[in-house]
Amino acid sequence: MDCRDRFAVWLVELVLEPVRELREGAPGPVVVRTALGDRRFDVTISRDGPAFRWRLLEVGGQLEKEGAAGLPDPEDAFWDAWTAIEQAA
Repeated sequence: MDCRDRFAVWLVELVLEPVRELREGAPGPVVVRTALGDRRFDVTISRDGPAFRWRLLEVGGQLEKEGAAGLPDPEDAFWDAWTAIEQAA
C-alpha cells in the first residue's frame, strides 16, 4: 500500500468516525462532508426509530437526494448515500 492509499484510508476513517458514533448511541443527526472529484456533498445520517436514513445535498450544486429505506446501521446508510453519489457523478 503506497502513501496515497494510506492517506485515502485515513480520510475515510476520519469521515466515518461521527457516523459510527451514532451506532454507539450518540445523538444525531450527523452531517459529514465528502467529495468525489471536484464535487462536494453533505451527507446527513439520522436515526428513524431502530433504522438509519440518509440525505445528501451537493454543496453549490443541484443534487439533492434521500434514501428510500431505513437501514440497520449508520455506516450502511453512509455507504448507500455514497453509492447514490457515484451513480449521479
